[in-house]
Amino acid sequence: MSTEKDEVLEEIVEEVKTEPEKKEKKASKKDKENKRITELEEALKESEDKYLRMLAEYDNFKKRTQKEKESLYKEGIADSVANLLTVLDNLDRAAAVDVSQSDAQSVVDGVNKILEQAKEVFSKMGVEEIAAKGEKFNPELHNAVMHEENEEYEENTVSEVFLKGYRIGDKIIRHSMVKVAN
Repeated sequence: MSTEKDEVLEEIVEEVKTEPEKKEKKASKKDKENKRITELEEALKESEDKYLRMLAEYDNFKKRTQKEKESLYKEGIADSVANLLTVLDNLDRAAAVDVSQSDAQSVVDGVNKILEQAKEVFSKMGVEEIAAKGEKFNPELHNAVMHEENEEYEENTVSEVFLKGYRIGDKIIRHSMVKVAN
């Protein structure tokens, strides 16, 4: 029996000895968990900070891009107007002609020269006239405002142009206003 008591006693002593180790392991495990939580919280804060910076950069990018678009638009208008100023100057001169000292033909010749100058300016800007008279009617290019029975033209052919149409590349600036033969 004494051996049995000794064995129980030894087990109790062993338990008492290992209990601090168990507590130490539990504490160590808790410390590791707390450390991991702290690391994760720091990583989350860092990610949130990166996100906020990126959001701010994107907002600045949008604002900067909008300003650049507005600036390019204004520059485009200014360049176009600068090209047209010589035409405007010549129209001013034509309007200032003293009709009592000029014949009508010279005024018409001057206006025709100004018209050619305007066409040249538009051509340099990439603006071209849309061909219409005698062409097949195309609703993407032409706006039919009248129809007529006309034997001279095939069906759905433009017989008369009331207002010329213009385009830049594939972009239609103004459709041609036309009469179409049926």
